[in-house]
Amino acid sequence: MGSESYDEAIAALKKLLSEKEDLAPVAAAKINEITAQLSTLPDSKPAFDPVDRIKTGFAKFKSEKYSANPALYEDLSKGQSPKLMVFACSDSRVCPSHVLDFQPGEAFVVRNVANMVPPFDKVK
Repeated sequence: MGSESYDEAIAALKKLLSEKEDLAPVAAAKINEITAQLSTLPDSKPAFDPVDRIKTGFAKFKSEKYSANPALYEDLSKGQSPKLMVFACSDSRVCPSHVLDFQPGEAFVVRNVANMVPPFDKVK
């Protein structure tokens, strides 16, 4: 019985109760008991808070990158003149800055769905 799936356990319980209807009150009491026990268990994963994730990411950037190189960010605040432009897919699994090891201000990155760039047409 220990290796049964949830669905198999429920099916077996339903079968037993259809054969022995007098066990229904006992089963209901046990189910209530199990439900109460399960509701007190801690969540297996903490809830994801997207706003908190953004805040902690920005705090990490400030403490690890911005504070480590204030001269770079001072120069970047005056203007930008990247030598590269990269067209990339908007797929969240691939970040061009990470994959190509770009530093802030080094490249313009244009991201769009399917990384599509229309062909150049001199006639239009």
